[in-house]
Amino acid sequence: MLTGENARTTTTTATARRGDWRFLWPYFRRESRRLGLLGAVMLGATGATLASPFVVREFIDGVVTGTLDVAGSTRLVLLFGVLGLARYALSAVEAGLAESVAWRSTNRLREDVLQHAMDLPLEHHHTATPGEWVERVDGDISLLSNLFSRFVITIVGELLIVVGVITALFSVDWRIGLLFLVCLLVGLVGIRWVAGWGRDAYRGSRGAVARFMGYVEERLRGTEDLQALGAVGHAMEGLTDRHRGVLRTDLRAALVGSSLVWASASLFTALVTALALGLAGLRFGQGALTIGTVYLVFAFTQQLQEPLIRLSHQLQDYQRAMAGLSRTREILDLPVEPRGGTAVLPDGPHDVTLDGVTFGYAREHPVVTDLDLELPAGQTLGVVGRTGAGKSTVAKLLSGLVRPDAGAVRIGGVDTADVSVTDLRAAVAVVTQDVFLLDASVRDNVTLMDPDVSDEQLGAALEALGLTEWVGRLPHGLDTRVSEHVMSAGEAQLLALTRVLIRDPALVILDEASARLDPETERRLDAALRPALAGRTAVVIAHRLATLDSVDLVAVVDEGRIVELGPRDQLSVDPGSRFATMLQQGGS
Repeated sequence: MLTGENARTTTTTATARRGDWRFLWPYFRRESRRLGLLGAVMLGATGATLASPFVVREFIDGVVTGTLDVAGSTRLVLLFGVLGLARYALSAVEAGLAESVAWRSTNRLREDVLQHAMDLPLEHHHTATPGEWVERVDGDISLLSNLFSRFVITIVGELLIVVGVITALFSVDWRIGLLFLVCLLVGLVGIRWVAGWGRDAYRGSRGAVARFMGYVEERLRGTEDLQALGAVGHAMEGLTDRHRGVLRTDLRAALVGSSLVWASASLFTALVTALALGLAGLRFGQGALTIGTVYLVFAFTQQLQEPLIRLSHQLQDYQRAMAGLSRTREILDLPVEPRGGTAVLPDGPHDVTLDGVTFGYAREHPVVTDLDLELPAGQTLGVVGRTGAGKSTVAKLLSGLVRPDAGAVRIGGVDTADVSVTDLRAAVAVVTQDVFLLDASVRDNVTLMDPDVSDEQLGAALEALGLTEWVGRLPHGLDTRVSEHVMSAGEAQLLALTRVLIRDPALVILDEASARLDPETERRLDAALRPALAGRTAVVIAHRLATLDSVDLVAVVDEGRIVELGPRDQLSVDPGSRFATMLQQGGS
């Protein structure tokens, strides 16, 4: 009997396993019709498998006793062939149905996990690389699909065979049937006990794979810089180190989670075969069994042996999938971003207020402190400050990407905490220096796959930004495929502004949108900005002070505080203002 910590650990693990299957069931329940058909096919395949040894027994006994004529032999041979064909045909149908059910069900889970991940606060995405998220959202769930289509189907199919074998053996000789049953129960308990050691090992293995994928994704994304700096060799050394880590965890998982189980299953089946044949031989010597029935016992011993061997081989997939499932459930257990309330933002351009706002990505280390700001509706605010002063954090607070730890952010007089995330995203648009482009058409990149955006709306937005001629020069117009690898930074920023115009937001935030542009492209972007911002409240965060030539107000941020706020025209000529000093220093 287990006591203390071991007992608690075993109980927790068993509870977790039961919880895992209860968690998965709603995703598979929607496939109930296919599951029913799959069950019927599996029953048919099991029946064909169990019937074949009985046909062989009849043939052997008939030959031994001399009672089997040519017609009888032909009938048994044909029946054996039909059963074999039926078994293989039904197994093929079974495999197809299992794959269909597995992928359809796990795709629903994949959608839920991806949606949940996208609803998480940004700090969760900062704790893992994109490659790690891809591995957790897709890789771990793909293992679940393989688990159902292979391991679970194997378990159910072999369980049907085991039940059939035990029943058949009891009908042949209850002593042999009882021997099989007792040995089977003892063997399953032992194998399950050994298998329990592997779950933690495979959990570590999945974590190592996710970290490896994250490292690869980061290095591939930085290929240009790595080549330019001559750091490819260093990156490859890091790749080798992480590959070694994956190898170590995989070897440990394979040893603990698979090899021991396989060895236990092989030893068990060898022992059962010896005992069963010994008892069958004894009963044959007593005249209680025919030679055909002895063969039947041997055949069923092999049919009982094969499921255990197959299960031991596939247990590695099971342990990996369960480890992946626990990691998937960890994501779903993370609290999502607050969805806000039911307050409604007014129509038209909004005034913006920061009222004593304090925020830190870690609460004990505030990035901005006690921010107070009032921006009238329809005006443009420029925000300047040194790198790391907190400018981009102000943009995240205004757009609702992060929530203040203290104080309130109000848009149109309404606290953003009381507005639903959907309404807030519709009212506020953000353009950053890193424009996200899909590997898709110009149309899909601008509309973000929204089918409700008409070509007329799209054309009007492109014309307002002076992009009509540019689109006309493309090989397939709006249907030309583009990506961030084939577009210049300026073209990407103009496409991002087109998205803003189509959404028609009341508040526009430009977070250093021109930081990576050359002066000529920046002038073109600035010319496009004027119509885009007309009639809207805007916040322009800039490093280059020339970007703020047309703003109404300027806020200077330093060490997380607004240290200066006022009309741009006044601050620029005030010799005592920080903004004027920055202008004199050339924006440095």
